[in-house]
Amino acid sequence: MTLDFNADEPVVGLARQRELIRAVLGASSADETRWLEWKSRHDVSNADGAFAVSKAILGFANRMPDVAEQWAGGHAYLLVGVDTNAVHGVPTHDVEKVDGWLRRYLGEFSRYQFTYVPMETAEGKQHVMLVDVSPPRWGDLIHPLHKEYKSFGPGAVFHRYAGTTAPARPAEIYALAERARRGTKRVNVDVAVARGTVAVLPSTEDVRRTILDHLREDYMSQVDAVEEERDAAVSFRFGSLSALQTFAPDARTSEEFRQEVDEYLRDFDAAMQQTLIQAVGDAGTPVTFKLTNPGEDNLTQVQVVLTLPGTVSAHITADTEEEIDWPRQPVKFGQASLLESRLLAAVQPPVHPRLFLPSPEIEHRETGTVVRFVPVDLRPHETVALDPITLCSSHEGDLFDGQWRATATNVSSRIQGPLHIPAQSLDLDLRAVLRTAFGFDEDAVEADDGEDG
Repeated sequence: MTLDFNADEPVVGLARQRELIRAVLGASSADETRWLEWKSRHDVSNADGAFAVSKAILGFANRMPDVAEQWAGGHAYLLVGVDTNAVHGVPTHDVEKVDGWLRRYLGEFSRYQFTYVPMETAEGKQHVMLVDVSPPRWGDLIHPLHKEYKSFGPGAVFHRYAGTTAPARPAEIYALAERARRGTKRVNVDVAVARGTVAVLPSTEDVRRTILDHLREDYMSQVDAVEEERDAAVSFRFGSLSALQTFAPDARTSEEFRQEVDEYLRDFDAAMQQTLIQAVGDAGTPVTFKLTNPGEDNLTQVQVVLTLPGTVSAHITADTEEEIDWPRQPVKFGQASLLESRLLAAVQPPVHPRLFLPSPEIEHRETGTVVRFVPVDLRPHETVALDPITLCSSHEGDLFDGQWRATATNVSSRIQGPLHIPAQSLDLDLRAVLRTAFGFDEDAVEADDGEDG
């Protein structure tokens, strides 16, 4: 059996603590990992129990941050009083007493906390001791044993390996020394605008809403027409056979059709916005930022996070040659029999998977827009261009102010600074952009509009 537990997040709250304990009951001894260890019976009031718990804590504390962060947000957990066979429970003690018993072996290390988790068993209520060891950090010193215990003298260094806590090998000692050294190193980078501007153009929300409302009204009128036809067919059910044959019931209900229309309009709105972004890319210049390492250290996985004011929206820069994926229109209500629905589904064009390329993550919040760029490695004195992004705003201005911050995986600090992004007014109208996208002749459309008036 394997450990059935989601270790994507730290174990917080009684429900999650009990879930972890129950997962151990369904696991095997081979499932003890770099973030989890369990012991069937120990009492921390005696030397054997206090050392066993302290040894596990020190082993977890002497992990490398980039390894630890793969599970439970970097946290590690020791369970005492449970194994794969049963909940055995442990004696409960006052917190101050337990800290005193452990401090003899841990010294000043205090980045852990523990609790007693009550569990119902066949023998009654039992308590499992759960020790939560905080994530290790770059810059942390090596955490050694402080009090002799049997063959282990003061200064012994324990490390948590896969499935066991043991004296650290030379490779781990060197790595822990590097972990401590990185505390004196700081990320030293600079972010600046290489080229591009914020595209200032009129808001398209009202235009898009008008188009979507018009489409919705047109589709919903089909439902009214079919219901009137259905009522007429029922009223004249004793009429001619040909009159009854003209009425073909739809395989969809009116509610199903409304849901289909809602989905279509959502996709249509997304396609309109993508069309506008393509047009902005043609008429304006997407913004490219340059990231520079002016120092002498190699920096690994440098991630730049850009924060923009709420008046600016960010988008993945669209390929202006790429064809917009306009959604398929819903079949007219009243005309899709069950057989026709199946035939239409059968002739849907095949979906061809696209090559996945990492791109910036963009999140639009009420307080502003956040862009997370793909992490990159930087050699000393190297400058790289980050992926271009398309920035738009409906607010007039010559400059838009933003803020950037950067972190790297091989140093513990972060750096931040301001950004001043120039703006460029664009004369783009969504209606004109859509006319071009659908291949309409603008002069002809305007002439038709005039005739209708």
